[in-house]
Amino acid sequence: MKKLSAGHHKKALRRYSFIGLVIASSTTQALELDYQHQYSEVEREHKDKVMLTQALDNGLAFSFEAVMATAPDSDGQPGKAFSRLTKDELKAKVKYSHKLGAKWKVKPKFTYADGKDKKSYKPSLKVSYAITDKFSITPGYYHKLTRYDEEGKADKHDDALELGAKYKFGLLSVGVGRKQIYSNQIVFDGTRQNYSNKLLFEYKLTNYLTPYLEVADVYVDKNTDQRQARYRVGFSYEF
Repeated sequence: MKKLSAGHHKKALRRYSFIGLVIASSTTQALELDYQHQYSEVEREHKDKVMLTQALDNGLAFSFEAVMATAPDSDGQPGKAFSRLTKDELKAKVKYSHKLGAKWKVKPKFTYADGKDKKSYKPSLKVSYAITDKFSITPGYYHKLTRYDEEGKADKHDDALELGAKYKFGLLSVGVGRKQIYSNQIVFDGTRQNYSNKLLFEYKLTNYLTPYLEVADVYVDKNTDQRQARYRVGFSYEF
């Protein structure tokens, strides 16, 4: 066995001391479970997502997400909901929320995803501004690098501009969002540009349970201009 030098020991000690300091100076705040079922109307594809998020009182949060898809039927048709679930993607996220005064929040995030034949890295930044106690807007930006397992397949780079808005009607929140994507590869209708729109309804049923419904307009195939509705229904539960 190779013996570590004193320098290696000192570096390791500094590294673990730093991690210990972060943990010691941060106390856990909330653990959240998010479950979601997704259906795309043209592709007739079902997906299920389960995400656990651990928040700290210093604004940091760590999430782990598993995405599962239904396997096709024996005749090649899309599988039925909740049948023969297979791994589609695993994601790990680190995010931070920092208040700048009473109305502003800065929210950087980094997402790593491991798919069936690819891996992706996505740093992002959102800035939220509360216009009133009930109405807020959130512009954002992300860069996504996708690397494929297939040898010789070029990396994909996506840059996206996002704009969201949310209004609270008592226990009900209604949000809208627009995303504009610019890529180095063909992504929609034979071009290197794509977009999506979404409408989100959230209802705070209890202090811990919030069911939600999202309807989005997304693309079907990168070589055509065909669009489809994507439905997401789920809930978040805070322990």
